[in-house]
Amino acid sequence: MRRLGIDVGSTYTKYCLLSERGRIEECFCEKTPVRQKEYFAGKLAALRQEKGDFSCVSCGYGKANAAVAARSMNELSALAAGVHFICPDRHTVLDIGGQDTKLIIQENGKLKEFFLNDRCAAGSGMFLKNTLNLLEMDFADIDLAGQRSDLRLSSACAVFAQTEIVELVAANVPAQEIIKAVLCQILLQAKSLLGKVYVREDLLLTGGLTGIQGLDALAGEVLGLKCTVGPYGKYLSALGCALNCV
Repeated sequence: MRRLGIDVGSTYTKYCLLSERGRIEECFCEKTPVRQKEYFAGKLAALRQEKGDFSCVSCGYGKANAAVAARSMNELSALAAGVHFICPDRHTVLDIGGQDTKLIIQENGKLKEFFLNDRCAAGSGMFLKNTLNLLEMDFADIDLAGQRSDLRLSSACAVFAQTEIVELVAANVPAQEIIKAVLCQILLQAKSLLGKVYVREDLLLTGGLTGIQGLDALAGEVLGLKCTVGPYGKYLSALGCALNCV
């Protein structure tokens, strides 16, 4: 039987479908719905009609809503399992989500340690999303290539930084330079987490921001570590759920 993992994030819901032989068959995402129980009941029914029967495990903020006639699990444990499946030689993982940033240590697919950043919007993907809305840009418009600006935001608070961004826009600072400064601020907020552990190999970056070309180089510059983005960067928690299906 196929296995489906669902990671219900604050902004996007990620799906990972494994074949009967345990190979990744398909990964896809969509905006997280509002009426979640009703939506996921219909979604799972439609997927079963399209792809045949499958077992299912969910994680994330709305995991209970997605676990209609299925099981749910802890998101960090799912991430550990997904990382080990794709990058077994990577043990230290920085995951930047829509609402928070997480640092985990995995050993053989099991969660060994984890640390969460303070509940601050400036340390999460939501800060980037709000900035993109202000600049009337989409995620796909981000281009870090050739952005050598040293612009940094002076405020560590997303509320005050938003005012600073408005002032930068009024001063005709290019949008891509502002976006880079926002990404630097998000990474700086995550830097405090790294002081809690010894990183013995390249730091693996996961989460929705890994779709940004050049993020690994920027993260390496800000964090002072060699950072890499592996395959299926934003789907690893969904993959971990699929791996835990029975």
